[in-house]
Amino acid sequence: MNYKKIFVLFACFSLLVTSFAFTQEFSIENLTAQTDKFSQTILKSLPFNSTIGLNWSDAQIGKIFPSIPPHFGVGISFGATTMPANSIRGLADMFDVNIPNISMGLPLPGYTIEARIGGLFLPFDIGLKYGNLPEIKFGSMLGGMRIDYQLMGADIRYAVFDPDLLPIKVSVGLGINRLEGGVSTKLSTGEMKFDFAGRQLEVDSPRVGLLWETTTLEFKSQISFPLIIVTPYAGFGLGYAWSKAGYQVKSDVLIDGATPDQSDFDQLKQLGVTGINENGFSRIITDSGMTARLFGGISLNIALIKFDLTLMCNLMDSSFGGTFGIRFQL
Repeated sequence: MNYKKIFVLFACFSLLVTSFAFTQEFSIENLTAQTDKFSQTILKSLPFNSTIGLNWSDAQIGKIFPSIPPHFGVGISFGATTMPANSIRGLADMFDVNIPNISMGLPLPGYTIEARIGGLFLPFDIGLKYGNLPEIKFGSMLGGMRIDYQLMGADIRYAVFDPDLLPIKVSVGLGINRLEGGVSTKLSTGEMKFDFAGRQLEVDSPRVGLLWETTTLEFKSQISFPLIIVTPYAGFGLGYAWSKAGYQVKSDVLIDGATPDQSDFDQLKQLGVTGINENGFSRIITDSGMTARLFGGISLNIALIKFDLTLMCNLMDSSFGGTFGIRFQL
């Protein structure tokens, strides 16, 4: 499977905020306001996106010992969650980029390779997931665009009831997820100018992009109904997330046509530029807070192969997501 095709969606997303093909002039204050609007939305969407993967249909897969056969599984999941399109519209309008009305939201795709192993003696299991695309270069066709993506996580689930005594499986668990990503493009031609306090910041042919990261700790519960051919399931997750998001511009910086000094940097920081030096500037904002989601779906069981279809709902902003997975499970 070519995972790069999945992340072409990121390229379309990035173009909305990095399409500077000619000289443009903005104000730092307006850029800050529109970036904050975008960041505040994606900071709510990132923890939800980090829960892609390890949403297996079986609430608990059984023990690896003592058990015949020992229980374990490996597989892959891929899918997407959404974020409101209006959150990026202000940035797109600044750069004269038109985006359509997308009522379902902008997709944030993701994938993981995952494994789960049953517990020793006690009815618990442990899951691990990892997805990584260190850098995708799309070349001149998309302005030298780059995409960075890394998702990793782990969880442990404990069976509330003995699955040998009841026709259902119920588990409670704890999981941790870490998501890092970004999209950027290099502008081979074009100068960007930013007005602030009667002055002007200039960068020539910069690399511009968006950055984001989140760490999520989640308590979750799940119920499943294992049947011969299919396994329907449903679950709830409640957690807490620590997130960062913002923009970054990399290029030699001039202020009023001259190399800036520390007093220039201090003035820009007062206007919301959180990081600046002679080689570029950025605004990264942080946020933390509660997360809550519902998830559920059904798996098709063919011998030792399971095909999972999972739907998810973010209770914090009513966004949604879905994943498809295939795994070998014993």
